Amino acid sequence: MAKPPPTSIDDMARTTVRSTMMWYLSFLAPLAIAFPLFPIKTTTPESCTQMRASEWRQRSIYQIVTDRFALPDGTTPERGLREHCGGTWKGIENRLDYIAGMGFDALWISPVVHNLEENTTWGYGYHGYWADDPFRLNDHFGTAEDLRSLSDALHARNMALMVDVVINHLGINQPPDQLDYLHFPEPFNSPDAFHPNSPINYNNQKSVEDCWLVDAQPPLLADVNTENPDVLEAIVRSVVDLVQRYSIDGIRLDTARHVPQRHLERFQEAVNVFVTGEVLDGEVEYVAQYQRSMDSVLNYPLYFAINGVFAGNATFSTLQDVINRERASFLDTTVLGNFLDNHDQARFASKTGNNIAQDMNALTFIILAPGIPIVYYGFEQRLHGDKDPENRAPLWSVGYNTDAPLYKLIAKLQAIKHIARSSDIMSLFDEDLGQVLAISDTTLAFQRGPLVTAVSKAQLDDDNNSSSNSTGLQLPRSAFNEGTQLIDLISCEATTRAGVDGSFTVLHNTSSPEIWASRELAGGLCF
Repeated sequence: MAKPPPTSIDDMARTTVRSTMMWYLSFLAPLAIAFPLFPIKTTTPESCTQMRASEWRQRSIYQIVTDRFALPDGTTPERGLREHCGGTWKGIENRLDYIAGMGFDALWISPVVHNLEENTTWGYGYHGYWADDPFRLNDHFGTAEDLRSLSDALHARNMALMVDVVINHLGINQPPDQLDYLHFPEPFNSPDAFHPNSPINYNNQKSVEDCWLVDAQPPLLADVNTENPDVLEAIVRSVVDLVQRYSIDGIRLDTARHVPQRHLERFQEAVNVFVTGEVLDGEVEYVAQYQRSMDSVLNYPLYFAINGVFAGNATFSTLQDVINRERASFLDTTVLGNFLDNHDQARFASKTGNNIAQDMNALTFIILAPGIPIVYYGFEQRLHGDKDPENRAPLWSVGYNTDAPLYKLIAKLQAIKHIARSSDIMSLFDEDLGQVLAISDTTLAFQRGPLVTAVSKAQLDDDNNSSSNSTGLQLPRSAFNEGTQLIDLISCEATTRAGVDGSFTVLHNTSSPEIWASRELAGGLCF
């Protein structure tokens, strides 16, 4: 969603706190309101209908802002960050080896439909979130043939395509007192297609759903009146057509919390592919209710907790508390989208500075923990932009270095996960919720399938090198049999032997994450 991000994690937390009673009432209220239903009949291709939540939980996603990833001719122009920089779908296709080299098997691209063309007070709509015609493609990114070619190229590699879509609003570059909807295509060319312009009161759920995200300074985000059956059918149909025409396997639904849940449910049913929605809030119970309407949501409660631990002063008990609350509240935590940063939030490296060990520990956690890991383009090269638009810098500004430490770590973590998934020891790795084995303020170890993952809060010493304040974390038990020879799959050097009840010690004065497995399992990776 293209809007100025909050100034800090703490600021976001303060703006998103909900009392349990307010959430409860806001959730129940819409259920008492009668609303018209319309049939959205689809004939989605079988190639799309096959990939639902059960398959997406086995995948890992690389997120791209199309305009900022790659040009088709490989050039690296320098342009303003609020301008179109020239990235295209063909540019992405030409760089699929780079993405696949990290082990990703799904790609999330930014919105593909036509956006406001003119320059605004916030620059150009290079990001795709200011749609003014949901029925047309954005030719800044290429042609219909280019998008179809990207989809085909991904599927030829057994990679899935996820497209970002917006049904909550359209972009309009006019002042509030001069609104003219005639330039929108039917049925959006009438005031009846939108809710009245009004600022959002985040303490009132109906206001969250009916009022405008940006209501004062153009470009405005005109809130689509989804209570109008013709309007709802049109906006949903525009997405269904995209899914069918370009064999899209999944949808990331922008600003999902601003759409009434009964309409989200209809949207999920109509598109007939995996949907993960953006519910930008840190309150577990509030966010969890949206999984009743969609397959999945982006895991913002976990995002705030992870950033608080690995890029802040919070302890691991904070993270464990969020995990426990999520398991009690969500229908299925294994299909939530786990991430460290994205196009709306400050890049993770902007918070950790020179401490790359923190990036490594946090990355290891989101890839090995239950859920669908999502990595934002440029994380692997340590792009460090803070707020919009610096957090959307072109990747070509730093290059596509496949020897970068984080690039190589991502690839290794994906390989480790693949070994765990294919082992005879644990065939249901992706459904395993895991178990915390030991925890301290600065360290955490958990078992998931045949792996024990250990992460820590790394510190910078006087020489600006990463170090750990841990002297080791003793695990009193694990699923390993006594006497099993163990090896750290990340270093492929550290070894130990499981004691009584599978006990052993991890994180021996190291700032690096560790993933322990039996030497037998490690054979395909370390030997």
